[in-house]
This record gives sequence, C-alpha cells and structure tokens, in this order.
Amino acid sequence: CRDPELNWGRKDFQSFALPTELSRRKLLSCDPSARGFGITIIYENAILYNNPRKSNPNYKDMLQLKIMTRPRIPAEIVIEITGQCHLACRYCTKPGARAGHVPLSAITKTLDDAAAMKAGTIRFTGGEPLLHPDLRAMLAHARRLKFYIIVNTSAEEITPAQLRTLKGSIDCALISLQGFDQRSNKAYTGSGTPFAQKLKNIFALKALLPALRLGTVITPTMSSTFPRFAALVTRIAPVSWGLFRPISTDPDIAMMGQSFYNTMILDIIRFRQKTGLNTHISNAIPLCVSGNIKAGKECLPGAASDDGHLRIVRDVRGFFKPSYFIDTPLGEDLRKAWKHPLLRKLDATDHLPAICRQCPCLSPCFGGSRAMAMIHGGSYRAADPLFNKITAAQALSCL
Repeated sequence: CRDPELNWGRKDFQSFALPTELSRRKLLSCDPSARGFGITIIYENAILYNNPRKSNPNYKDMLQLKIMTRPRIPAEIVIEITGQCHLACRYCTKPGARAGHVPLSAITKTLDDAAAMKAGTIRFTGGEPLLHPDLRAMLAHARRLKFYIIVNTSAEEITPAQLRTLKGSIDCALISLQGFDQRSNKAYTGSGTPFAQKLKNIFALKALLPALRLGTVITPTMSSTFPRFAALVTRIAPVSWGLFRPISTDPDIAMMGQSFYNTMILDIIRFRQKTGLNTHISNAIPLCVSGNIKAGKECLPGAASDDGHLRIVRDVRGFFKPSYFIDTPLGEDLRKAWKHPLLRKLDATDHLPAICRQCPCLSPCFGGSRAMAMIHGGSYRAADPLFNKITAAQALSCL
C-alpha cells in the first residue's frame, strides 16, 4: 500500500502503526491485488496493537479480529545469495561450514517468480552479499522489476566499486553493528577490519542511500554495554536500530530471561524518549515479557515479520524456508512454498494458553518465537521459553 496517510509503506516496512479509523477504512478499501499489497487482515489487526482503548471507540468490536488471515502475497522475500562471509559471529544465522555463491540464474528466476506473484520487497542477504561476484547484475534485475530492495551487510570491507554498485541500486541497507569499538566488534565477529574503517563505510553508505538501518544481536553483556552502543547509534543516526533476540542453543542464552529483557525494554524506551530514534527488538518475543504490555507494544513489533507469517526466505541451498532459523524445506517453487501447510501451522494460535488467545495483542505477538519453541520444547507448538502465565496476567492487567 502506498497511501501517504498510512503509517506504513515502502520506506518503513517494519512500522505496523495504523493510528486512525480513517486509515483503517482506507487500508481495507485498498485493492488487494495491487503490487506489493496483500496483507489486509494483518494490518487491520495491527490497529489493535497500536491504539489504546481510550482512543479507539471500536476497541471491543475489534477484539473479535484477532485471528489472522494469511496474506496472499509475502510482504517480503529474503534471498540468501551466498554463504561466504568475512566474519564468524557467535549467534550467526548460518553457523558451520560456509556454502558457496548461489548462481545468478537461480537468483534471477526467484526474482522473476516474485514479480509474477506481485511481491513488493526483496532483501538480499548471506553470508555477506557484497562478496557475490554477480551482485550488480542481481540488483539491476531487481530494479528493472521495480522491487523495493534491501541489502543486509556487515559493511566491514567495501570497495569503491561496491559503493558505486549500491548507489542508485538499492533502497535500504541494514548494517550489522555488533560492537561499539575495535575490541567489542572483534570479540563478537572475529573481524580483522579496523573498526574505524567500518564506521567510515557506514557513513559512506548513509550518504549514498535513501535509508540506512542498523541491526544488533543482543548478547548477555548487552545490559551493561547498552549505553556504549546507544552513544554510537546516536552518532550514526540511522532510520532505525533493530535489536535482535538471539535464536540459539547456546547455554548463555538461558541467562537472558525475563528480568534481562525487562531491563532491555526499559533501556530501549529511555533511548527512544531521549533521541526519538525508532528502536525496537525486531524479532519474535512475547509482548508480555516485561509484565507490562504497554511497554512491550512500544518497542516489540512481535512475531509478524518472523516465523513465516509475513515473509519467506530462500535458503542458500536452493529451497524456501519459513525464516532464517526455521530451515524446514518448503520446496523450490515460491508460490507453492508460500502455500505450504507448515506455514499455516506456524500461523495457528489454537495451541496457545487461554490467556494468550484472549489477549488483544495475539496478532502480531503469536505467543513469541516458534523457532525458540522448537529449540527448547521440541515442537513449534510449544511455549516460547520467555512466556510465563503469571507475567502475562500481570501484563494484561496494565491494559
């Protein structure tokens, strides 16, 4: 949807706010066959997530709209174009042996299929996508097909030629920022690139591109290092700063429980209030994790863009999968993959506790991360390890 009165569109994919009833009517009147649009019910529900009771006269009626109807078109198609990377990040989405580059022909076919499906947004990722020798050709093909183009990159090593390739070819870059100085960056990523060079690359990209975003994986030390990260992010001044809950079997993750994330949420809220910068935990986490849904709604977009609800990922091995961390193959045909029964199972909420099913934030929360449910509970229908019924009840009492 490209309506300028809606607080969502090409330039701000992750914003779910639909602040007015007028916006709701406009959204529902949009042509669902329009290019890049196919998420009517998701965003109709999103008005629940963003509007407090007192400002929404239809609040009670809208509680009946919690059950999501799956979008006909993915809001975003993520393409892993290479497994190669300069770095060895601890909580990487592609641990283990590095795969090679995906052939250009395979990528162009995916782009053609996405265009035929009328998808609107394409994200190139890896590994490090800038290492792919055919990146220029991929971007040119995607531009001809009129996609909104995002590239994920570490910005560790960028040549002048690569900067020229990105300029005018992409709409947004998501930069991985895993440290606030040389020592912290190397400790997490194993990088040998001088941190000053990384920062120089980030500022060069910011000057060239329409939008630059930062992404940081949350680590067990983040509660103490947040002020150092915050100072650097303020200096860079990106469009947004996304913090990512690590999805991992690493035993250190167990230390990052509810109290840890409660502290993180308070830090994020204070940072947002101080700077006005759009800062949030970008991937799936229960909105009630802090015991206060109002606080959760301010900086937790929920699971809508995770676990295959709104987007799908083409794995470097050639098949589609629900997300970076749920790598169950859905097949090699995009259209069939998007209709795969597993995605509908991931959308289901009937297995969640009654307190979740009664919550006005059920969509986009979905009870948290299905990937972490599988890791800790052995099933996608298990509880997110950060979910707690007592905390959930406390959170709902805040509404």
